[in-house]
Amino acid sequence: MAEADPPAMRWWGWGDPARPPAMPAHALEFLRETVGIAAQPRPPVALGAVHIAQPALTEQTAAALRGITGAEGVRDDHSERVVHAAGKGYPDLVALRAGQPEGAPDAVVRPAGHEQLRAVLVQCARSSVAVVPWGGGTSVVGGVAPLRGEHTAVVALDMSRMRDVLDLDRQSRTIAVQAGMRAIELERYLAGRGLTLGHYPQSYEYVSLGGCAASRSAGQASSGYGRIEQMVLGLRFAAPAGDIELQAMPASAAGPELRRLLVGSEGTLGVISELSLRVRAAPSKRIYEGVFFEDFSAGSETLRALVSNGGTITHHHAVGRDHAPWMEDEVGREGLGALRALKDELDPAGIMNPGKLMVDSPE
Repeated sequence: MAEADPPAMRWWGWGDPARPPAMPAHALEFLRETVGIAAQPRPPVALGAVHIAQPALTEQTAAALRGITGAEGVRDDHSERVVHAAGKGYPDLVALRAGQPEGAPDAVVRPAGHEQLRAVLVQCARSSVAVVPWGGGTSVVGGVAPLRGEHTAVVALDMSRMRDVLDLDRQSRTIAVQAGMRAIELERYLAGRGLTLGHYPQSYEYVSLGGCAASRSAGQASSGYGRIEQMVLGLRFAAPAGDIELQAMPASAAGPELRRLLVGSEGTLGVISELSLRVRAAPSKRIYEGVFFEDFSAGSETLRALVSNGGTITHHHAVGRDHAPWMEDEVGREGLGALRALKDELDPAGIMNPGKLMVDSPE
């Protein structure tokens, strides 16, 4: 079973709010010499001083959502809305610390299972309410920006009540979990059984596994264990138009791989509710090493040489809102059109994470 609560994180930045931010003297001196440090650092405003608009969700829709999730599953108080107002990218944090986020969800909805999740999506489509899936809230590319598009309101769909282990198959070395489970929770569970998933993005302490799959993340150990899409063997997916269930299997030759279309869809098609993942035996020893380069050119040349000699570089921040204008350059006009056609099929009302992944290219 999952822990009672997911790990806490500062509303205005990264890290555990119980541990004050601090840097060793030599690190501060390095920063002072290279980029400079303000004489008087500017602290964030008080949480209660953050300015957000009044919630636009109608009482009728809020009541319908509470009827699905229970009263505890819908929150529209100021603090909950601020916590879900942005991800953790630099522009997000600057705006939050100043008390001026660009927006906030009109409510935060927490379904407690797949059926509740499905019912929430159906209700939101019926009420023209945009839905922004929320795992750990660690996006640095605007992936959880509370954009409503052409809809009357927007809610953050927080998956923190869906964090259980559903099944562990030791013989096949697969595990099934609810998508809201945090990566750190899963590793703790597996460590007690001599196993590991081996997925360690920089946001490891806070990310949800569904968020990792939806953003097709990679991390520091991905060159050895593989990226998240190589670990996902099956999934359960809720879209406004219906469910998709893909059984856990190592490989298939049955047409295009639908699993790869849903992994990396960034909440724009629907929501991953459950995942079947490949796990491995935990290593007997872990060794982590870092390399410091004097300047950017030395680092880039070293990485170029590394790749030329068979090494790999594995890091990814997804597309979100910030990189979406260049998606067409990546997949082409026809490719982007194919993704939009799939969205029209699965999300005909266009409520899922508006303004992300599939937008017009810049002029």
